[in-house]
Amino acid sequence: MRRMIAALTGATVAALVTPALLTAAPAAAQSARSAPQSAQADPVSALKRQFRVHRGVRLAENTKLIGEGRKQRMIFTRRNGVLEFDRKGVAASDLTSTFNLPGGDSELKGVFVPFRTVTVKGVSYTSGGMFGDSMPEGKKWLRDSDDMVALGSPAQQLLNPLEPATLKAALAHTTARRPGGTWDGTRTVVHSGTITLGELYKVSPAFRSALGVKLSAKSAKVPVTWQLYIGSDQLVRRAVSSYTQSLRGLTSVDLTYLNDSRYTGWGTRSSIKAPPADQVADFDDLKVGEGAGEDPYIQLFTG
Repeated sequence: MRRMIAALTGATVAALVTPALLTAAPAAAQSARSAPQSAQADPVSALKRQFRVHRGVRLAENTKLIGEGRKQRMIFTRRNGVLEFDRKGVAASDLTSTFNLPGGDSELKGVFVPFRTVTVKGVSYTSGGMFGDSMPEGKKWLRDSDDMVALGSPAQQLLNPLEPATLKAALAHTTARRPGGTWDGTRTVVHSGTITLGELYKVSPAFRSALGVKLSAKSAKVPVTWQLYIGSDQLVRRAVSSYTQSLRGLTSVDLTYLNDSRYTGWGTRSSIKAPPADQVADFDDLKVGEGAGEDPYIQLFTG
């Protein structure tokens, strides 16, 4: 059963783990215009000051997977909700995900079903989604500590700006700065640059967890372009990252992964709790059959 879930994003992970051909998305061609951040205006320190119990930030995230091969198709994912901090970082989350599929793909609508995921103390509880119809009677939430139950987008938060080490590593590669307009009621400056997958793997627990396996030496050299919109209070209001991945050898598809995350309401009060125990089912309780199946993301572009 767990092999079936892992296969849902198997082609995506395989291309990063094995020596696949990957090429970076175009980077911004601007030179840096301002001096490095001073000790009084440090985004990493500003982020750490937000790490307070029962405080958090609201997330609104869009992700795109754009086909560059035989079929020009796109998967568009929305994810919205609240991220809650403790004194070390993100400790809990309550997020709802929805999908916008290309026309004519009704056969996959049973896979790409909206779902809500609550994560507390490293355990995720998912309501709805691809296993919603397989739940035992009276159960609304599916528990899984491996965070593999819900079908999310592989483009979700490749670069996570809520991790101090990741934010610091990205900003160290800043190549351009420019005015970024007003976001969440504050004027921002856009910092942009590139960072390799290997560098992200070293500093980002979220990236290592999402990948699940060791990054190949060739894939580690792949650059990811990014933009961080930083407000006058030095808090990130928007983070955009992208890269293009060739799956040739696995399929004839090239995919561009684009993530656009917006952060609002820094310091918002939050108290996320696990669902009631009598509404929770475990993975082994599901009434589904065995089978690996084809990666649904790849199927959208090749089917």
